Amino acid sequence: LPTSCLLCWPLFDTTDWSWRLNAIVPAVMMTRMFFKGLFRKDPDDEDVQIMSRTGSPSDLAFGPSHLNLLLLYLGLFRFKRVEAAVMLAAVGIGDGGLAPPIGRWYGRHVYRMIMALPKTLEGTIVGVFLGTVAGSYLYLWMLGLDALPLRIILAYAAIAAIVEATSPASLDNLMVPVALHFSFPVVNEWLPE
Repeated sequence: LPTSCLLCWPLFDTTDWSWRLNAIVPAVMMTRMFFKGLFRKDPDDEDVQIMSRTGSPSDLAFGPSHLNLLLLYLGLFRFKRVEAAVMLAAVGIGDGGLAPPIGRWYGRHVYRMIMALPKTLEGTIVGVFLGTVAGSYLYLWMLGLDALPLRIILAYAAIAAIVEATSPASLDNLMVPVALHFSFPVVNEWLPE
């Protein structure tokens, strides 16, 4: 969903109010995930089987809902901005896309932080860190924005990896964008372009 939203963003005309319509799909998907996770609670539901980490319907109210909440926020308040590209790369490609399969298939060094689920060093470094770096450049290019210097992208990727590794269970899709949101002015101050 993050990539498909970013693919559609350049199609919206920002000269009038209609660009805000980009938030409809994430809003509907977020409502759907909350409903299925909190009220329907069907473990045989297709969304539960695809998007749940544990097979529990209540998982839909966390990770997938947080991702749609992020898309809703970015679509309304950070539309076509650098922050949106970096946050979506960290959560959509790094944390949610690459880290779980890399950790599951190639992970050999398992660690666990306080209140966090077990993670692998390979998933954190290759999935979150490098996924954020590559995804940021991909999304910046897709949005037609200027590429940031590598040192700044590396700083954002390091923040995303550390926060993802230390986030309490099922809150990483919420904690990573919040940490990145508050780190943007600090990183830009410490590492000026």
